[in-house]
Amino acid sequence: MISRIDPSAPEPLFAQVATQVRLAVAAGELAPGARLPAARTLAESLALNVHTVLRADQELRDNGGGRPAPRPRSDHR
Repeated sequence: MISRIDPSAPEPLFAQVATQVRLAVAAGELAPGARLPAARTLAESLALNVHTVLRADQELRDNGGGRPAPRPRSDHR
């Protein structure tokens, strides 16, 4: 799904992640409404900080663009 994150690019990392998600939806690689991997899992697979992935998620929520549905949170109290 996300394969091109370039730390040397002028575009911020979070924006690159958000762009890749939008492109995956547009290309039919990711269905609208499909769940993304957990932020920690995605961050590890991309060798990014989890906060970078969370910021990309927030960017997608704020600006739309084919963001998949959020993964439900589980309460482990």
